[in-house]
Amino acid sequence: MDRRPSPLAASLLWFVTACSGASQAPASPQSSLPPPPTCEASECNTQGMLALGLQRPDEALRLLDRACSLGHAVGCSNLAGVFRGGVGGGPKDPPRAVGLYDRSCRLGFAEACATVGTMLAEGTAVPADPPRALGMFELACAKQDAFACFTAGLFYETGRGVPARDPKRAASSFGQACGLGHATGCFNAGILLYSEEGARPGENERAVEFFARACDGAQPAGCLRHGLAALRGVGTAADAGKAASLFARACQGGDDDGCGLAEQLKKARGRKIEVALTSRAPTLTMAGLTAHELSCRMPQTDPLALAEALEGVAAHKAALDACAPAGDAVAVAWSYRGGRAALVRVDGADPRVAGCVRKAVERARSSLTASCAATVLIGEAAGARKALAERRSSATGTPAHPLAQAR
Repeated sequence: MDRRPSPLAASLLWFVTACSGASQAPASPQSSLPPPPTCEASECNTQGMLALGLQRPDEALRLLDRACSLGHAVGCSNLAGVFRGGVGGGPKDPPRAVGLYDRSCRLGFAEACATVGTMLAEGTAVPADPPRALGMFELACAKQDAFACFTAGLFYETGRGVPARDPKRAASSFGQACGLGHATGCFNAGILLYSEEGARPGENERAVEFFARACDGAQPAGCLRHGLAALRGVGTAADAGKAASLFARACQGGDDDGCGLAEQLKKARGRKIEVALTSRAPTLTMAGLTAHELSCRMPQTDPLALAEALEGVAAHKAALDACAPAGDAVAVAWSYRGGRAALVRVDGADPRVAGCVRKAVERARSSLTASCAATVLIGEAAGARKALAERRSSATGTPAHPLAQAR
């Protein structure tokens, strides 16, 4: 039900305890309802999870409800899990699940804070509420939940749930996630601090430390960025040999950019090499336009370059929505050259929609030099999500794109 197993649920592998309290008289023949449980909070939670596993939803709901009413945080979260997905034959009631997760969070269970944050962010089972979702992730982060700290960082980085993007707060949230062992949080914190021009004193050194921690945490992108810093002597001493070693580690971790740079260094024999990297976001929303599997190959290493690449297209969201008012998910590839979009291609869409989308994207402007691809959601939101699900189920994927493997 929750993203990770409840400790009390896991304890069922070792023991089962009966509810405490005096023996109860049999139910009156006139009533088919069983007597209310009298167990203590933790016992009710344990017995409720056992009943759920035995496909006795009514019994499970009574026990978990008592555990929650007695202030048992994990009991509230487990009860919410039943209502969230109708687990074990129980009723499905997502709005009630949100309320129960919220109660569990307020009682101190960090995972419940993050879970309700995810539900409010997704907006599938309940209406989306990005500001409230961010608040829940912040609560979970304060309770030392690495996933929540990382997700709060994503909200601040992209400006979701807040009036505008806030890279400084994003870097702080990613740094918290890093401190809790989240390797990608380390990488993102480093990205937001690193700047080859105009960095404040000590920021590049801190960024390199974050990259090193990401690399040690098996995040190949961290090895790649640490290698670039060593190659250029930014935030650390220039050392081509160390850069080559770090690019090799990135390559071994599955980063094709690392493989390409390691090979370039080998062939360059001391000469300067040109660097172009692939950046990717599974989902990114800019100015109301949501893109899935966004990837761009570009020489820019600015942390907001990927957002800027989508922002140029998002400036024409109204024109894109007019192409498919009922909603659609359209695979688009484009490049930025000389300040404007070029080589725009739309795949797998109705010809009329494709032509309309192509004209809208061709109006995009950006100072970037980049080649990008994404599946963008246009028109009515529910229809667009349905179209995306259908596209994924038919395995058509995003448009063909001559990029190295994206991160």
